[in-house]
Amino acid sequence: MRALLVISLLICSLIGISQDPILIIGRNTGKKLLADGNEIRTFGFAQKIGENPGAPGPTIEVNQNDSVIIDFWNISQGAPHTIHLHGLDVDQKNDGVPHLSFEVHHMEHGFYRFKAPHPGTYLYHCHVVSSIHVQAGMYGLLIVRPSDGSNNTWDGGYNYWHESTLFMSEIDTNWHHDSVLLHDYDTTMGHHHVKIPVYKPQHFLVNGNSNQQLDDFVVYGTDEGNLYLRLANIGYYGNRVIFPAGLNTKVIDSDGRPLPMQEVADTVEVYPGERFGVIADPDMIFTDQITIEYFDLNTGIVMAEQIVNVQIDDAEGIQEEKDEMIHIYPNPVSDRLQIDVLSPLSELQLVDVNGKVLRKELVVKSGEIDVSDLPAGPYFISARFAKGKKLYPFFKQ
Repeated sequence: MRALLVISLLICSLIGISQDPILIIGRNTGKKLLADGNEIRTFGFAQKIGENPGAPGPTIEVNQNDSVIIDFWNISQGAPHTIHLHGLDVDQKNDGVPHLSFEVHHMEHGFYRFKAPHPGTYLYHCHVVSSIHVQAGMYGLLIVRPSDGSNNTWDGGYNYWHESTLFMSEIDTNWHHDSVLLHDYDTTMGHHHVKIPVYKPQHFLVNGNSNQQLDDFVVYGTDEGNLYLRLANIGYYGNRVIFPAGLNTKVIDSDGRPLPMQEVADTVEVYPGERFGVIADPDMIFTDQITIEYFDLNTGIVMAEQIVNVQIDDAEGIQEEKDEMIHIYPNPVSDRLQIDVLSPLSELQLVDVNGKVLRKELVVKSGEIDVSDLPAGPYFISARFAKGKKLYPFFKQ
């Protein structure tokens, strides 16, 4: 009897730490607006049926030691898809590599189960004819935070006040024609030979945007408290990320593991599939830029560059407001609104100009929300703090 009681308690304990499934929907009918005004077809991941699958897809966030279940629902016709958990320590069955784990076909659900390992920045992407499906847009970030969900790089690691992500990729529009995307696929074969154009990307992305689309994206921080920068590359070119000297950057982790010795560096090269964590400790107020160079891996020639704005404010100057403050950007926004939570709050809501609540359960920590489904116009993020509620306006373009 005592043994049965112990087993029952153990089962209840395991159930108690499991997480609700995270729904990810695979689609092959996405559209992406490029900086030159042209629109291309994409494949991608979404979390709602009516949502345009973005490139990148939604960021998945979990805490270390969470028992995670990803419910992947593929509503795409044609070739099957998978979710490969790039860099995560998971067993082969849940790794998303076709023929070694499983494929998810049209209108099927596939469930990926794992216990979240080391805190860090990881990738997920489709691994079916991956050269095409990744280029098509089937990729996203997976972030594992410390076990307590705090703003620390890992349990006992660096504390930070602010966080930003630089997620790099490229687009070759010639790969987005139906003749390439709708390739033949035979489920009985282990390998596939699909004819593809020579890779000559015309668009170089940071967080899914490029050129003037990045004008309102700001890496934000203050002259007190660390800024944590997550760098990731899912493209086929190398990236050279050059930070302004005032950020005082050092590389502290690589591919989800703390480095044995931190490296002070204002330039970081990120190769395809790599991720790095960089701590910035600015000691002055300034406005500057991060330069990202995209270089051909065969020749080493820099083919393009993107510029990301940096703004470091006076921590003392905002101290009175810091008790009740969030920071939202870019503004205006096209697809994803970044929210930096600078002080404790109990509620975040998305409301329209008439005060109608459009979304009730936003995360109450730093992160991003998908607003691509909203019509153009003005909106507000409503934040409830200990002393009351504040509205932060933004414009959806």
